[in-house]
Amino acid sequence: MDKIKSFESYLLDEFEIDGHHFVPKKAIDITVEYDDSLWILSLPYIDAVGYSNDYSEAEDLLHDYLEEQWTEYVLCPQEDLGETGMLMREMLLELFEVS
Repeated sequence: MDKIKSFESYLLDEFEIDGHHFVPKKAIDITVEYDDSLWILSLPYIDAVGYSNDYSEAEDLLHDYLEEQWTEYVLCPQEDLGETGMLMREMLLELFEVS
């Protein structure tokens, strides 16, 4: 299999999912790759990825993943998080304002 080549990147816009409105606090580059009919959208420094044969679905899956991470690391009680969980929580809080 050939290495996936970068197709483009874009700045993440605000989005809404499952009643949560995500607004980036700073510019967040989303990496877009395409290989063998598969779109891969990622936010590499927090390992967030959405992939599909359909670009819009890949983007929706990336948003889903970010919402799951928010729920798991930010909405849960801090005392339930370990060291890695606390680091992820801090990164998410630095990246997004969610209402």
